[in-house]
Amino acid sequence: MPERRDLAKIHIAKKELGLDESAYRAILRERYHCDSAADLDSAQAADLVEHFRNKGWRPASFAQRGLIHVLWHKLEASGAVRHPSEQALRSFVAHATGKDELRRLTVHEASRVIERLKRWLERAGDEDRRQ
Repeated sequence: MPERRDLAKIHIAKKELGLDESAYRAILRERYHCDSAADLDSAQAADLVEHFRNKGWRPASFAQRGLIHVLWHKLEASGAVRHPSEQALRSFVAHATGKDELRRLTVHEASRVIERLKRWLERAGDEDRRQ
């Protein structure tokens, strides 16, 4: 049985690729002769994630998610963020992407969040120089 994080990746990819339930089940039956991702072994789960990547699913990298946190903490240190909680970061991300969990972001969405945080940090720096 795959690990929970692998099952989460599979279901996130399924949703983000816009696969309906019948198309998803058809892939499972055709490739792995089963009806549920929970019935896959670890190698099959990794293969399915790779299959979804080949179909265009690109999750945000660990480095991108880390950079989002670094930039958020820099904004906190500069005083630009009044409420530096994880919930506040999730709200910012949701405003930018419609998703409130970093692990659910695609590469493109994570890049958009990073660029918005960088611009905010630049504006915060500009305001400090004017004062």
